[in-house]
Amino acid sequence: MKKIAFQGRRGAYSESAAYHLFGTDIEVVPMDTFGEIFQSIETGAVDGGAIPIENSTAGSIYENYDLLYKWRLPIVAEVKLQISHALCALPGVKLGDLKKVLSHPQGLAQCSRFFGRNPGIESVAFYDTAGSAEEVAKRGDKTLGAIASAYAAKFYGLDILAEGIENLKGVNFTRFYAIQKVAVDLPEVGSGDTPIKTTLLFMLNDSGKSGALHAALGCFAKRDLNLTRIESRPHPDRPWEYIFHLSFEGNPKDPLVVEALKELQTYCDFVYRLGSFKEGTTEKLSY
Repeated sequence: MKKIAFQGRRGAYSESAAYHLFGTDIEVVPMDTFGEIFQSIETGAVDGGAIPIENSTAGSIYENYDLLYKWRLPIVAEVKLQISHALCALPGVKLGDLKKVLSHPQGLAQCSRFFGRNPGIESVAFYDTAGSAEEVAKRGDKTLGAIASAYAAKFYGLDILAEGIENLKGVNFTRFYAIQKVAVDLPEVGSGDTPIKTTLLFMLNDSGKSGALHAALGCFAKRDLNLTRIESRPHPDRPWEYIFHLSFEGNPKDPLVVEALKELQTYCDFVYRLGSFKEGTTEKLSY
């Protein structure tokens, strides 16, 4: 049975993502930090990990972009998980009893309108959504609540005071990547109906030149390869230089993709393919 790591405590959204990405026949391994996940995969302590990379309302999880650059572990799958936040508290507690609510900063940001409607409740950043539910259960403080999944609330024996408190109901999604030490085999070009997505790291060799990034991205545009995401992150050792994370629809076995990547290398100090995988489906939280 594969051991699959996720950041947080049991009941976390990432735990649900792990099952969607790797199947239900796995042993989930909660970890405190994202960095521990990468290190544990590299050392072989676990077989893979589920990491969030971006949320549709709160944006990118920059730490994981930086860790992907640092560790270069292959991305082998993705899933877009619909997130629904629940307000939970100790049994018998009412909304008016609450003074503080714990959650991960992303969870708090995604529920900012709830705090706008309830100015008497203070939002308090915590390291994890499910961990905030666990903390409320441990403390036994009836003035303390948590924002987590309904599954986490039930897992830790809490009452659900309100469900679906995210700012934009039905449109709050988080994209998760499956990472492991070995890349997966890809289908041949033209086989199957699911598009292949490829994710790259690259760094321009002359970023100060006018139009340098435009020219690099033109390698894909001139071949009608659809870019789905681009993110820039500061280079850890070179001030004002940037690492670009780019995703596009295309199989690296496709001759057009081979041409595009070959041309891209002429504009870059390096190009590194993080992974190619079937484009992820959109799923509802179900674990």
